[in-house]
Amino acid sequence: MYKHYKDNDVAPKAQHAIPNTTVRWVADHFRDANVRDQTTAALIVVAYFFLLRVGEYTPTRNKKRKKRTIALRKCDITLLRNGRPLDKEAPLSVLLTATGCTICLENQKNGVKNLTLYHDASGDNSFCPARSMAYLMHQLRGRPADTPLGTCYDEAGQEHRTLSSQVLAMIRLAAAQDNLHSAGYDLSRIGTHSLRSGGAVRLKHAGEDDGIIKKLGRWSGETYAKYIQPHIGPLTGGCAARMAEPLRFYNVHVR
Repeated sequence: MYKHYKDNDVAPKAQHAIPNTTVRWVADHFRDANVRDQTTAALIVVAYFFLLRVGEYTPTRNKKRKKRTIALRKCDITLLRNGRPLDKEAPLSVLLTATGCTICLENQKNGVKNLTLYHDASGDNSFCPARSMAYLMHQLRGRPADTPLGTCYDEAGQEHRTLSSQVLAMIRLAAAQDNLHSAGYDLSRIGTHSLRSGGAVRLKHAGEDDGIIKKLGRWSGETYAKYIQPHIGPLTGGCAARMAEPLRFYNVHVR
């Protein structure tokens, strides 16, 4: 009976993995925007590079429902220059000299606690996890250690916290502006998880070892494979040509 129910269930549709050109559009377009949009854009860049789940950097939507994941806070971030931690209260000009950054996930969906991840600076001033993190930390100067990442303050000193709905709206705007529809995307299937999936696909296409992808995405088993979406063209580019190359082999029988 259960098998019958399962067979008749509607197949779930995964969110599309987005290319890094879409994330770069966010970084470039909102570089000189208001402080709230700049903060959201910087958070999106960080989420893409660290393959973050949306609940790891935005508040839960249901205040009454307790969740295991603890979203990133000021105390969970370290900016480094040549391996040495930078003062979190330093001016932005100093924070932007960071050559790398770490995040510490105190608790996650899978129950793993106090996991630290590191990224070097990308070397690209407009598309870099360390520089985006520097901006986010600059917004938290003088604030308590447990202030959530993605918090910012406008000119009137009013506090704003980036919500998952704002992240989603900005990603979908970027997808439209990047003309992903012409690349075969269904824009309604682009969501916050598209950043996590898109980052994993880009790492795979770059030839990164599966172990590195799993470590960065905090996948303990083979679940990560579903994020490497097989319909992404470049992943299988050239496979047909290689499969068509003549190769004769023997069938060896072992008795």
